[in-house]
Parts: sequence; structure tokens; C-alpha cells
Amino acid sequence: MLLRALIALFFLVTTGIASAQDLKWMRFEWTGDSISGKYFDKSSIIIPVKVNDIPANFTMQFDLGAVKTVIYGKSIKPYLAAYPALKSRIDTSKKFLIQGENNPVFTNMELRTDGINFKGIEIGYFENFGSQIDPDSINSGAEKHIGTIGPDLFKNSILIIDYPGKKIGVCQELPEQLKKASFQPFLSDDGRIKIPLTIDDSVEYLLFDTGSSLFTLTASKENALKTADHTIEDSLTVMSWGKQLTFYGVRTKKAVKFGNKVLSGSLIYYDEQRTFEDFYRFAKIWGLTGNAFFLKNTVIIDYKHKLFGVL
Repeated sequence: MLLRALIALFFLVTTGIASAQDLKWMRFEWTGDSISGKYFDKSSIIIPVKVNDIPANFTMQFDLGAVKTVIYGKSIKPYLAAYPALKSRIDTSKKFLIQGENNPVFTNMELRTDGINFKGIEIGYFENFGSQIDPDSINSGAEKHIGTIGPDLFKNSILIIDYPGKKIGVCQELPEQLKKASFQPFLSDDGRIKIPLTIDDSVEYLLFDTGSSLFTLTASKENALKTADHTIEDSLTVMSWGKQLTFYGVRTKKAVKFGNKVLSGSLIYYDEQRTFEDFYRFAKIWGLTGNAFFLKNTVIIDYKHKLFGVL
């Protein structure tokens, strides 16, 4: 009896150690920005990275609203000139679609963070996008922003976003202490995930987009005004993929919930130009949500079992 108890304890301890070793973390940073006369200290999630063997400090935005991890062509241009081995990784026979245009890809790439290495990966080469970098500055040591990290890096894994701890984890087996989170199944067609939120007593699916930090919810004008008071309580003018848009915020009539968990925040934003309504219909979503609802939480995205958890 004692022997069996000791064996059980041994397996429990070794399983815990294995889970701890399986979980790897990378740190992230918030960038701040002034928008419509207001300062937001959490406008985007930025991850410091190294690319292949290039001796430069890069950053990429963590954006689960994207489909693919990409490097911006205008930003990486001076490095392609300085490092022919990087340029040789561009494969024009492979294409990916972004903003209605086909672009080539980098093949057999490596992205290194402070805690996780992604090896042998494919990264999109978004040719005509990004901010130009002065060729004379590429050896300065200053961080250069060159792209976006998308959900394709985490497929068939469990992704953990510890917002208070400012770190992102990846593992294959969920550590025991995170299993007490509240979980709901999510939908996914292309790597982007749609999570169920209860809005005005109806369960609606919204795209979870970590590239969106300013708004608790965005929706079509029709959906926003159907579930909220019509008094505009806030407005923000932002740049979205090179286009200036003004969003208006109206207050929901009832609290928004994830399962039984009440989320902190009750403004739904829409834009009068109805810019994203075709996308909402195409993606079959009620709207979009992002980081703002979960800043005090740890979010768990189990891509293997299509479960979204909030702790």
C-alpha cells in the first residue's frame, strides 16, 4: 500500500516537472500611443526577436488577428542588401494572400525570443508594407520594428498570454495550476479564433485579435446599436492598415460575459464608414474583441482542442 502511494506520488511529481519543462516563456512589451488627444499606455504588444544569424535587434507585433507571421518588405530592405543569405531565403514560387495581393515567403527561417526559438519556419514577405529603415542605422543596436507574429507559429500547441506578467508561453501540456481557468470551445477556420461572448443575453462569436488593444468590442453599427444605448460616450480616430478611421463608443445595456465570467468593460465601438462590415459577414462573426477585456487575466488558447480559457 505504501509502495503504491510512493509510486503515485513519484508520477505526480515527475508529471509536474515535465509540464514545467514543457512550458517555455517569452517576454513582451507594451507600446503606448496618443490617439484622439488621449494617451494609451497599452496600444500594442511588441516582442523582441532575433532573425536567423543577423546581429540586429528587431521587434514584431503579436497579432492573433493576422493569419500569417510576416516581415515587412520596406523595413527589411536594407538588411536584404547587407545580408545576401537572408535575401536567398525568399521563395517567389510560394505565395500568400494579404490585403488582396499575393506576396512571396521566406523559407527555413528562425525567430529567436528571449525564451523560445521557432526554427525552420515559413514567414510571409509583405513586400510593400512597413516603415523604411535608414541603411546607415542597421548596425546601431537600436531595436527596429520589422513585422507581425501571427497564430501560425502556435498551431497544434497551447498558447498562454499572461497579461499581468507581460509574458507569453507555449506548451504541449497545460500545467496543473492553469487547468482551473474557465474554458469555452472556440471556432477557427484559418488560425484566427472566434470566441463566444454573451452579449445582451445572446451568445455571439467574436474574433479574438491581440492586435486590437484600444477597444473592448468593435462591431457593425447595426449590431452595436441593437445591444447598446444610442448615446455616444467616446470616439477615437485611429490608423488601420494605412487608413484613418473614426470609431464611436456606445454603452451596452447588460454586462458582457465569457461563460459565467463578467468581463470588465461595456463600450461597443463602430465606425460610420462601415469599413469592416463585409469582413464581419465573410468571417461569420458578430464583431471583434482584443486585449482590453483581459488585461487583468491570463488567457489560454488550446489550439489542439479548440478551447479558450480565462483565469
